[in-house]
This record gives sequence, structure tokens and C-alpha cells, in this order.
Amino acid sequence: MQQERNALLALLKDECEKYTQIPSSENRAKQEQKKFIYGIMTASRVVGISYEELETIVNAMSTQPQFKDLDEKLAVPTYIRDKVQLEL
Repeated sequence: MQQERNALLALLKDECEKYTQIPSSENRAKQEQKKFIYGIMTASRVVGISYEELETIVNAMSTQPQFKDLDEKLAVPTYIRDKVQLEL
């Protein structure tokens, strides 16, 4: 049971991060991602994750989208957006 809890919490964190990466101009994509996050939160409650644990993850999420449109997002190189460390 603990593995399921940890997996759901990790998935929720990842999906919340993806949500903040969606440009604010893409309303439909944001709505779909938000519904998916709500589904994960519902599943989390089924396996016994408390509201407080869920609230900490959601509150840690940035409230402002990082990019206002797709052009602005694409202006930042992928390795920087995804925080990839380059090895030389």
C-alpha cells in the first residue's frame, strides 16, 4: 500500500509540474490536465492519502503559468526548460 501512495504522490507532483508548463493561451490543454490531476487526487484519497498531503503538493505548484504562449515556450531551449545538466 505504501508503494501505491508514493507512486501516486510522485505522479501528482509530475503532473502538477506539467500543468505549470502549459502556456496560458492553451485553455483546452490546461482544462484537460486539471481534470487529470483531479482524477489522481481522487485515486490518492482512495489509497488513504490525506487532504493535507495533497494540499502541500498543490500549494507548492506555481500559480502563474511559466509561458504565456507557445512561441514564448519555444524561445527557451528544451534542455533549459527541462533542467537537463549537460556534460562536456
